[in-house]
Amino acid sequence: MMWNCYLTIFKAESPIHIGYKQIGILKTTRYFIIGRAMWGTITANLTRALFENPSPKDYEVAGNFVREYIRTTYFYPAIKEENEINVGDLTDFYVNLNGSKFGVFLPSYMDNGLKFGKISKEEFEQRFIGSFVSTALDVSTKTAEEGSLHEFEFIKNKIKIKNKAINVYWIGYLFINMDTKEAKDNSGKKVYDVIIKETNEDIEVIFAKNERYYRRNNLKNNILNQLFVGGERNYGLGKLKLLELTKETNNKIFGKYDVELNKEQPILKNLDIAIAHVKLDGLELKFGEIEPVVGLEWSDKGAGQKVSNAEICATPGSKLKSGNFILCDYGMLRRI
Repeated sequence: MMWNCYLTIFKAESPIHIGYKQIGILKTTRYFIIGRAMWGTITANLTRALFENPSPKDYEVAGNFVREYIRTTYFYPAIKEENEINVGDLTDFYVNLNGSKFGVFLPSYMDNGLKFGKISKEEFEQRFIGSFVSTALDVSTKTAEEGSLHEFEFIKNKIKIKNKAINVYWIGYLFINMDTKEAKDNSGKKVYDVIIKETNEDIEVIFAKNERYYRRNNLKNNILNQLFVGGERNYGLGKLKLLELTKETNNKIFGKYDVELNKEQPILKNLDIAIAHVKLDGLELKFGEIEPVVGLEWSDKGAGQKVSNAEICATPGSKLKSGNFILCDYGMLRRI
């Protein structure tokens, strides 16, 4: 198989909440966008683009296709270097785009604790994390309804550095299988033939059935152009606007790690830090944390009605013995 790797940059149009732990009335957020969340929003946009009145079966088939042939890394917050802001002072991870430099805040466990880029977890939280408190009103008493008080954290879409408000971006990578392929249902039965091809300015996705084209759509200017990701979207959270989708020519991600694209699955080489959840099978973990990873998937009953099997994983930022890793579905990693 032949994969292409694309640097993908979104501008945060609103804060983002990626559900993590519940502590009392507080819903905490992860500090990154997990691959399953990206899979869900890409699947939703692709299905709605291809089908006028999509059914649960359409979401199932499109979701299986995205999971197998459009892999993503996890996405991390980033800022753009400006006149008074040197991203090299804040992080060692960065990407260059058309003369602009973006610093990416990947987590990593150090001897003195968890850091995001070069800054401590505490400083990262102070700069990037906010919270919102809400309660429902009892219309009869005009007071707070009992048990309705809740609070949730979010990752800001603007932060302050040197008393200047700057935009937050989200940076990760798409790995797209460019070979002719199929879209299947959960039983493994082929439902559509699928072609992905690069045009002059975009990537076209074509679903075909019975030797005729069923529907085609563009990945960059339509499916990925605007995403809604994460939770608490009824409060206006989760809006991302695509800034850039460009093919990586040096086969390197986050300015540091090489990738191999001519294998059955994408290979990330010489990783020494978990840049996503890493499955524990055969893993030599130097230090970090582990957690079970589960998610909600589409089923015949609709979206989010099926709970996935739990995977025991090292968390992002964990220190690993340097080695090569397969980029699996939902952006998770497995050591070769």
